Amino acid sequence: MDSTDKISLGGVLTREQFLLPEMRIVAALRLEGVSDDEIIARVKRDNLFQYPTERMLADRARVCLRRFDAVALDEAQCAARGIDKDAADQAVARIMDLIANGMPDQAAQANLFVMMCRYTMVRELIQVEIGERMASFDYNFTDIDLNAFVTRFQVEHAEAVKWSDATLGRIKSTLRQILRSAGFKASQRTDTLQPLLLDPDVEQAIRDLGDMDALAALTGQVM
Repeated sequence: MDSTDKISLGGVLTREQFLLPEMRIVAALRLEGVSDDEIIARVKRDNLFQYPTERMLADRARVCLRRFDAVALDEAQCAARGIDKDAADQAVARIMDLIANGMPDQAAQANLFVMMCRYTMVRELIQVEIGERMASFDYNFTDIDLNAFVTRFQVEHAEAVKWSDATLGRIKSTLRQILRSAGFKASQRTDTLQPLLLDPDVEQAIRDLGDMDALAALTGQVM
């Protein structure tokens, strides 16, 4: 997969939500060395996600696989970040292990990082909106703030201008869910942010991947 194909702007967030239980299952299978095609086949055959119908099983499995692909770095990306390719591959494996086998907070934080790698909109939300607030000890993030972020995102990304009001509504709902599921909010309804106590193992894996912008945002050290 070309590195440019690994990143989605974010319109698919209408249906691609946090999906932590699904990500745990797919991560465990990948760590066992199961091929992507076989992962999709097993998810469908055995209904590993425990969905009421089979319609979404293969699609959701592919969503999870694409997220993990987005974390992996090629030689050029490693060189640009000044990191070793083998070390980066090991860090990706640790991220998958944290999602598959980690404690709930570890898995949620690792999953948030994976989503930041996959979706431009999630990365910008965390880096520009949440990370900067954490750095300045501003723990207020309202629906008005979320609406303003989405509007700015549309201005800065031409493709996003085409999104319908219904699409935008579903995306905002997913972004709220992400903030709650990752630990930045106690509930989707609250306007109050809470600092993310980044797990040391998650932090080290992100550091080994050379993603210092993501690390700064997640630790509230954005400059």
